[in-house]
Amino acid sequence: MSQPPAPEDDVGANSRDEQPRAVTGGGGGKKKNISISWPALKFSMGNLTVTLQQINLSRLFRRKKKDGDAPQETTFKEAFKLYKKEYHDIWAGVLFLFNAFGFVFLSSFVMDRYTKGADFDGHTVNGPKNSIALDLNILMLFSIILSLAFSASVIYFQIFLFFPDKLVWVTGILNVSASFGTGAVYLSRQQWAVGGTFSGLGLFAVIYFVNWIPRIPFTTVLLRSSASVTRRHGSVNLVSIIGSVLTVGFAALVFVTLVATYIAFDPDEKKTNPLCHDAKCKSIVTKTLSTFITFSAYWMTEWMKSTMHATVAGVYGSWYFYGDNSNEMPRRPLRGALRRAITYSFGSICFGSLFVGVVDMLRQLCTISSQEEVVGQTIVRRVATRAVRGIMNSLRRITRTFNRYAFCHVALYGKPYLPAAKFTWQMMEHRGIDALVNDSIVGAVTSMGSLFVGYICAFVAYVELGYTVPDFNKSGRFTPAIMAYAFVSGFQICKVYMTPVSSGVDTTFMAMGLDPEVLVTHHPDLWESLLAVYPRVQNTIHP
Repeated sequence: MSQPPAPEDDVGANSRDEQPRAVTGGGGGKKKNISISWPALKFSMGNLTVTLQQINLSRLFRRKKKDGDAPQETTFKEAFKLYKKEYHDIWAGVLFLFNAFGFVFLSSFVMDRYTKGADFDGHTVNGPKNSIALDLNILMLFSIILSLAFSASVIYFQIFLFFPDKLVWVTGILNVSASFGTGAVYLSRQQWAVGGTFSGLGLFAVIYFVNWIPRIPFTTVLLRSSASVTRRHGSVNLVSIIGSVLTVGFAALVFVTLVATYIAFDPDEKKTNPLCHDAKCKSIVTKTLSTFITFSAYWMTEWMKSTMHATVAGVYGSWYFYGDNSNEMPRRPLRGALRRAITYSFGSICFGSLFVGVVDMLRQLCTISSQEEVVGQTIVRRVATRAVRGIMNSLRRITRTFNRYAFCHVALYGKPYLPAAKFTWQMMEHRGIDALVNDSIVGAVTSMGSLFVGYICAFVAYVELGYTVPDFNKSGRFTPAIMAYAFVSGFQICKVYMTPVSSGVDTTFMAMGLDPEVLVTHHPDLWESLLAVYPRVQNTIHP
């Protein structure tokens, strides 16, 4: 069989066939067994006699004795040996830690600055002159939004677990319904621009979903396989729950920090802000700090998702190479992959996440620039803004695609980010796996599902603001910003929760590129299912 092209160090050295198994035989002297027994007891009550036999309690604490001829359990570390036992991309890890410390320091600083000018109800000292405050209304609003995002993500994940065959159809129907429904509500309120935008998104979703239909059978087989492994390994569910809870907490912290920054450094210089006793209350300061907070939020959220992806990839990689036999699978693969992701591969994951964070930040700036168009703006500038935004969208898709498969290889073999990204892409092109990747819509399905969660969160925020009419938003000035934050929060929380779904499929594709024969020998059912709905897969396994 032809081998994929490899960079300087041949990845064939990392293939499963050359991975050493755990050494058999215990070695060492025989341990002395300690006997702990419950004595036999006899109770007599009239004609009734109860006798308790002697119980050997040492059996409860003794490890199960294995057959002397059977091999010892293989650990994840032994099954997938490190490329090099050293830390990679250290500079990116250090930069990420500095960024995280900077975000925490800024959050503490602006919160302290805010509380010095606030009463116990959350209103700043200047009261009516203040434009926004962390009062009960706004805190309840975002508590509802974050709780809704988490609950909807849990339900969506359960649909994937127990009804993977229906996930694509459910996602498409919900997304189309949410788009047109939201658009209809806005149009009924005579908000033509927003209503037209959502209606256009609904039309786009219909076209997108129709293009999905020929690829649904292939994607369904992949989802069914991923769901089967997830149900068998409950720790994968735990990763989703923990990751989503952390994302919810982080989203709340980002929101509080942004609001406190806006209040502490009021950009409206026409009003008196008692929190500003010096020249620091300038519009440029607020925009700079908000930009840093947004960038940090993107980078840190992407790092959390990438760490989850690398952790879950350890489980799916072990399943692919070692089959469904639990006796052969490495012991505690999720723990081993997590340990590798936060130690040797920490810098590599930070490096890859940095690319996505920068691109997302640039996309956000382009979006803001297009929304702040003035009447006198030239047509050339408008076209340039939209062109740059399109380039950023394309660049975002490319970086995310590289990251997904690079992190699978990083999780299993601990390579540096750039060599792993280069090698996995060359290997997948050589094997023809890239054709399978292009025909899979698993990533698009989870993104559209997350989009639906974002829609309902933004709509709930809109309804809540219209119902409560808080003092700071009587003119509706902050409605778009709050809806945007609600949408992004819902989208990101659901995307994080659904990370194991795409991770399972991505790891399977990457592992097929490394050793395609394993799919036929270890997973004949999956192979037959893929062959039935996607005959071209045979060209990949037997070129």
